[in-house]
Amino acid sequence: MLALRAEGCRSNYERCRPDREFGDWMYLTILLSLATFMAADACAGLFLFFTGAPVDALTLALIPLSGVGIATLAYYARAFSVKSMKDYRGALIDASLVHAIGFMLTMAESNVPLKNMFENISNLGGVYGKDIALEAAHILSLTDEVGMDVVSALRKAQSASPSAAWRELLIGIAEVYGSGGSLNEYLKGKYQALTERKLMDVKKYNESIQGLSSIYLSIVGIASIFISLINLVFNMAGWLSNDSFVWLDALAIVPLGSFIVIRMMRATNPEA
Repeated sequence: MLALRAEGCRSNYERCRPDREFGDWMYLTILLSLATFMAADACAGLFLFFTGAPVDALTLALIPLSGVGIATLAYYARAFSVKSMKDYRGALIDASLVHAIGFMLTMAESNVPLKNMFENISNLGGVYGKDIALEAAHILSLTDEVGMDVVSALRKAQSASPSAAWRELLIGIAEVYGSGGSLNEYLKGKYQALTERKLMDVKKYNESIQGLSSIYLSIVGIASIFISLINLVFNMAGWLSNDSFVWLDALAIVPLGSFIVIRMMRATNPEA
């Protein structure tokens, strides 16, 4: 079971395209888990020492067990962070993929060789996103450093990609290119399909933003009126001599609500 979890963590880690090897990452993770274990036990021992709490056999057994539990949580927190980064990279690739395919279609219409397409994409991280550029650079490393042909490199690279859409694209290109089909027609079909999907996503996003904005403005307006009434009632009752609630609404509640709504908008933006 542990071996399977470690292998799954390795797969997620490698799809993040890190500079550090997985073995080094695992070694550091184990060291951090051990440090967390010792720190937890030390804190528990200091707590018992300074509080003068009675120490019995059960307490002595629970201290290392609690340290093991906290160390295990630290390990899984590191593993979860890797999985989250992998999913985040996949989402970034999916968001920019339609634009990259449009560029590839333009190059295919100009008869640019397939390897040169990915070489150009790898140099345009500022335009199509550094994550797509890294995926393209990985394909080039398989051809230049490992010595694979382009089709084999595409099939190898797709298995280590965090994006399902990118994997589907690479598999399709490998099949079309390997069978002598029309790469131009394939890319044109993929571009049209992803463009239609992107338009639908943008339409749904705009509709959700309109609804969210209406709800937010209504809540802010009602809350402001309600807080003003409470402030007025407290002033009339002599419980309050200033506009503290109004200032709290203006300086804390409204900015915090606006921040949360903006983060929600950015998180669901299909162009993010």
